[in-house]
Amino acid sequence: MTHPNVVHVNHGDPVRRGKAKLLNDALGHASASGPMEPTILRARGTLRAVKLARLEELARAAAEASDRARAEILPRFRRVAVERKQDGSPVTEADRAAERVIRATLREALPEASILGEEYGDEVGKEGALQWVVDPIDGTIAFSRGIPLFGTLLALLEDGEPILGLIDLPALGERTLAVRGGGCRRNGELVRASQERDLGRALISHGDLFCFERAGERAAFERMTREIAMLRGYTDAFGHAQVCAGAVDAMVDLDLHVWDMAPTRICVTEAGGKVFVTPPRNGKAGLVFGSPALVDQLVGFLSGRGAREGGS
Repeated sequence: MTHPNVVHVNHGDPVRRGKAKLLNDALGHASASGPMEPTILRARGTLRAVKLARLEELARAAAEASDRARAEILPRFRRVAVERKQDGSPVTEADRAAERVIRATLREALPEASILGEEYGDEVGKEGALQWVVDPIDGTIAFSRGIPLFGTLLALLEDGEPILGLIDLPALGERTLAVRGGGCRRNGELVRASQERDLGRALISHGDLFCFERAGERAAFERMTREIAMLRGYTDAFGHAQVCAGAVDAMVDLDLHVWDMAPTRICVTEAGGKVFVTPPRNGKAGLVFGSPALVDQLVGFLSGRGAREGGS
């Protein structure tokens, strides 16, 4: 029987590695078995073809794109005018400038992939199975008001499932990065999602009330306020990153676009947490994520049926 964390390298000998070692290899650190030319990674019992050398390049490209986005965002922080989109949501020149440099970097790294971004829509690539999704500034309201709890979100999807995710918090200097089968790191250090089981002791975060209302789940929000002692509104990329690192035990965030969800799905799963995706509604969906035991309990607060496990 093949162990679920075995990489088969070219010389044919299986090398047993933990998840931390897999991520080190994916990000280009030295390997005891020599240069990485593996062809197959078996993760969580599912056989998937993953060329780790290529995944290393893509992880570096995502980090470079995030660096370039920071260079556009931070000089404009607390110094930028706010406009309104047709749907009434805020947007700034920092959003647009950051997405432009992100697209250019990702296009150069993987020209065959399509790119879907919040500000400039869909750019179709040659390989339909691969797609980058981008939110240059998640939390534009916070950004536009000078609050440093905004972030940049990137993910690479393969057949609709995230295989790489990045949550960058430019003003805080924190970056969370995960690759499929390789664990999750914040600023290079492995992080783990909470394993708390007792909702009475847990710190739970939620998204905006109006998002619960749009998702038809206001009753769930009201129940959470009554029954959860430590309930906080750490929203957007900031809240998601805290769940990845275990600082927040779990979170319910609804009425999300794919670019809001994909990085969190892979990061939380690779950090040892659990993710549930709620049924789609008006082209959006929601996430319940964090400690596996708490996710199971929080899903029960929702009135919607058919939520599915959303881990990679």
